[in-house]
Amino acid sequence: MIQNRKIVLLVCRFWLVCILFAISVTEAFGWGPQGHRVIGYIAEFHLTPEIKKLIVDEFSINNLANVAIWADNVRKKRKQENPWHYANVKEEEWFYVAKRDCPDGNCVTEKIKEFSGVLSNKENPFKKRQDALKYLVHFVGDVHQPLHLGNLRDRGGGKIILNYFGKDANLHYLWDGGLIDWDKGSLLEYAKRLNNRLDDTEQANWVRSKVDDWANESRELALKFAYRLEKDSSLSKAYISKGREILDQRMVQAGIRLAKLLNILLKSEN
Repeated sequence: MIQNRKIVLLVCRFWLVCILFAISVTEAFGWGPQGHRVIGYIAEFHLTPEIKKLIVDEFSINNLANVAIWADNVRKKRKQENPWHYANVKEEEWFYVAKRDCPDGNCVTEKIKEFSGVLSNKENPFKKRQDALKYLVHFVGDVHQPLHLGNLRDRGGGKIILNYFGKDANLHYLWDGGLIDWDKGSLLEYAKRLNNRLDDTEQANWVRSKVDDWANESRELALKFAYRLEKDSSLSKAYISKGREILDQRMVQAGIRLAKLLNILLKSEN
């Protein structure tokens, strides 16, 4: 009897360790929500005062960062929305092609276009337009993550397992934000630091681009850098440093472009 209890206790301890390890991996590498909130904060800095007031008064959204992960939350119950967050591209192709890579329109690039149309149409019901706005806040962020335009075969790096500071993580999770050091201050302060690095020339160039351009930028970064691992799939210090630099820039670009998009789509309502 005593022996049986010891065995049961050992088994329970084993599974407890497994559960705690799984939680620690999720917390260490599942930082997508923070990245989306940073993008929301940066976008807020670049909304016109009129559009910012409109979003608060008419759409009941006090800050874009507050709704930045709404789309991730609702897809937990709407599994059919999972493909809306990325656009996997055919192996070795350098450019996103809607007809080839998203024939049914259920991918991040085409959903940004679709929800832009929904939001801009004042004849649509309020709830439909409010949801469209929240989707846009999230999807503009998603399309700027390089591996959201990753290879179809490896599911945007999701099948590539790496060792990162002693723990297993797939490549996609690392580029969702796991490479970023969030230890210094709040997310709002982080967003302010990134925003303060902007110069007018960069900003002017970024806002002239379109959705497919954003996707192709991500695709190029995926092929030129994100997938360029060592032969043993290890992460060098240079890779980590460059990855952080790329992700910082992509968050700023996403915030700037999101603000520009909303300023245009909602301008006629003032």
